[in-house]
Amino acid sequence: MFKISTFLEKTNEGEESYASLDDSLKLREIFDHRKFTPEHIQMRITIKYNNQVVVGFDVPSGLDLWSDYMVAIEQYLDGENVERLYGIDPYLIKLVSINNNLLEFSIVGDWEPVEVFAQAVLPEKEFLESILDGAEHFWETLIDYKVFEEKEIGKTTFGEEPKLMIEEIEKLRKKVKTLFN
Repeated sequence: MFKISTFLEKTNEGEESYASLDDSLKLREIFDHRKFTPEHIQMRITIKYNNQVVVGFDVPSGLDLWSDYMVAIEQYLDGENVERLYGIDPYLIKLVSINNNLLEFSIVGDWEPVEVFAQAVLPEKEFLESILDGAEHFWETLIDYKVFEEKEIGKTTFGEEPKLMIEEIEKLRKKVKTLFN
């Protein structure tokens, strides 16, 4: 069983630099802070599998990590082994198919010698579904807090982005069910 958690970076200095996506008081402080911008959200994502830490707080944080996970899943479902940037720093997320029901997941540094921050062999379908659940929880929380309302960037309303991301999650979820049932 997977437990996926998202933590957002607080904009003020203090005892804790991250707040759980499930801590409504701290989230409200983050979203109401004058320096907060929804265009690029600094976050940490933790992953536990059967109470074992796969991705912990020692893995570097990054901007818009849920988008990175979703693109990685889409590439993986298209039959590719994935090696793509994780956040904006020189880190890579890798998804490699091992067999019909297992994948190797890792987050590594993109320099020599390669530093491995996370690495595990995981059940493929359950991992993909859990990641999509975590992404959906993130985007639904931003909708609930009306984080994107009244933001306009270019020709489109930025407020549409969370809804578009949830639609993309649903497409990926259907693809997972089709491929693994």
